[in-house]
Amino acid sequence: MNEIFDRLLIRVLLVGVILAVMMIYNLGHYVLYPTVKGQVKKRLNPAENPADTLHLFSRLTGFVIVLSSLRFDESHGVLLSIFHILVWGTLTSGLYLISLFLIESIVLYNFDYKDEILKRRNLTYALVCTAHALAIAHVTRIVIDQSESSLVILFLLWLLAMVIMGFGSKYYQLLSKLPFNSMVTNQNPSVAVSYLGFTLGLGWLVGESFNQEHFDVTVYCIQVMLKVLLSLIIYPLFRKGLRFLFKADKVDIHQQIDHYNWGSGVYECALFLTSAVLTSMIVNHIQFGTIYPFF
Repeated sequence: MNEIFDRLLIRVLLVGVILAVMMIYNLGHYVLYPTVKGQVKKRLNPAENPADTLHLFSRLTGFVIVLSSLRFDESHGVLLSIFHILVWGTLTSGLYLISLFLIESIVLYNFDYKDEILKRRNLTYALVCTAHALAIAHVTRIVIDQSESSLVILFLLWLLAMVIMGFGSKYYQLLSKLPFNSMVTNQNPSVAVSYLGFTLGLGWLVGESFNQEHFDVTVYCIQVMLKVLLSLIIYPLFRKGLRFLFKADKVDIHQQIDHYNWGSGVYECALFLTSAVLTSMIVNHIQFGTIYPFF
């Protein structure tokens, strides 16, 4: 019975530790994003500014996804395990925020948080940021798992993942017919829904490319790059195949921005996300035998 109560006490203690890590994350957000200092300190009003609420809590949800990669091992000692969670929680919060800053600097270089969220209350902009938060969280979580508590390996894998995500994010404007910058400026949610599907699919593909066993970092990175290149070949095939099977009216790029509705965004979102999941299945979940020929 004493053992049961001891384990319950440790779990309650870990709740406090995790809340402390989330407070550190909040402080990191305060430091890295100086334009939101006023927002961090004041109370939220979801009814007044839903874009601000979505923007903040999507990042918080993403950080919780990243934090779920941490493990508590009692065999190493309670205090040492708690210290491990505090240190790695702080490190992962920093990596996560820096990753968001880098990707949004690439994609949303024409936009400013203070103007779009605090002044214009642009929900479309907030949805785009939500896509970044969730996709990067998935990739960061897998990179932390694969680093096996090595800071050097973590840095190398994280750097490689950010390079792939950065180049991949520019791929959207080649695939979508929706004018991204104009529609975000005009607060048309169709492009945000479309971009949400694309970015979540990209995050899924990149994360699954890293999710494999490895014994040598160099060979592992080469395998990751080969899977990414293979995804670039398979992904368009699935996308064209799905568009052929489920035909829809083509989006007129000369159409007035106000005329784009949710349907255009939902259709592209479904295509992007479905193609990415199917591509991941072909690239990562097929095991070939060692005997050739196979037939």
